[in-house]
Amino acid sequence: MRRIGILGGTFDPIHNGHIKLAENAFSQFPMDELWFMPAPMPPHKTGRSITDYRHRVCMVRLAIMGHAGFSCSEFESGREEKSYTAETLKELAKIYPDTAFSFILGADSFYEIESWYRPDIIFKIADLIVEDRDYDKNKGSLEKQASVLKEKYKARVGFIRAEEVDISSAHLRKMLADGKKSAEKFLPKPVVDYIKENHLYYGQS
Repeated sequence: MRRIGILGGTFDPIHNGHIKLAENAFSQFPMDELWFMPAPMPPHKTGRSITDYRHRVCMVRLAIMGHAGFSCSEFESGREEKSYTAETLKELAKIYPDTAFSFILGADSFYEIESWYRPDIIFKIADLIVEDRDYDKNKGSLEKQASVLKEKYKARVGFIRAEEVDISSAHLRKMLADGKKSAEKFLPKPVVDYIKENHLYYGQS
């Protein structure tokens, strides 16, 4: 059976933290391929302007060049409505019935996943591979959260052991908008070049 890891997100922009998370997941868990899957209309990003989908796809493709086993999937590109993970996984399971899927996510999303649309479907179709880092001490440990999800949904959860890259796309957008070149050290060089060539983020504060 083929094993596919999926790392979804807005990737606005994709940064070194995303790449490191993918590298660690790919090296620590059995998978034949890892798909980065940019969301055209993420349901949790309403209320702010999102960079055009084509730009975000191009940045992902540039960021993963040279990484064997990594690819950029435009599976959600035809959606005119919000991109729900549960619906995407249902469609993937129908199209690829002989494939085992793993869904890769950060600690913040792991704590919030029960608030997502139909989390039961997510847990039924895919294993979860979670970034092992502190998020919010008030929410308890990652292991406790995993136990809750296993009890309620029979969720299959594994943790990525690695040093985190402490940066977010939102922080990088702010830094770039303010003209701070220090933001560039958190971005793959081809992505920096693309941002400059296409006049993205800089001076948009």
